[in-house]
Amino acid sequence: WDQVVFVLPAFEVRTGTRVPGTKAELLQLWDTGDARPFYGALCPRCQAPTGYGRWWALPPTPHLRVAYEAPWRDPWEPFYVGPAHGVPPFDERFLQYGFNRISQACELHVAGFRFAVLDGAFVVHRGFKEAGGFHGGREAELNRNRQLFRHFRAELRQRYPHSPRRC
Repeated sequence: WDQVVFVLPAFEVRTGTRVPGTKAELLQLWDTGDARPFYGALCPRCQAPTGYGRWWALPPTPHLRVAYEAPWRDPWEPFYVGPAHGVPPFDERFLQYGFNRISQACELHVAGFRFAVLDGAFVVHRGFKEAGGFHGGREAELNRNRQLFRHFRAELRQRYPHSPRRC
């Protein structure tokens, strides 16, 4: 388990909606359109590897458990819990918006980590993320971090020369 991170499925709930405390409550909000996967409208690919359909199909459990492993795919940006030691540090060059979690997940993958999706736990963002709901400098930040990410991937090949994994 020392090279495993535990992925928490991430959701967003409509503004004014009470944050669900259980998976059953989350499923009810999903059914009414008051909850959806995080970034579901803006970047579905960024959370898709979590396997929401597979996660939904699992019966609610009162206990925290590993439900399944999810293979890493670009541009995944999972929310996760990892071991206290051994996880590559976050690259603080990724300032503001864009590629921060993507770069972290990419490095975890190249470093040989596996991604285990948890059932019985999830994270929730209050409010739906919508196009146009960001600050004015977002596009410039995104472009800067996109360029940095290209450089970052080249650095990973040097940092992990024996890894067969790439991103």
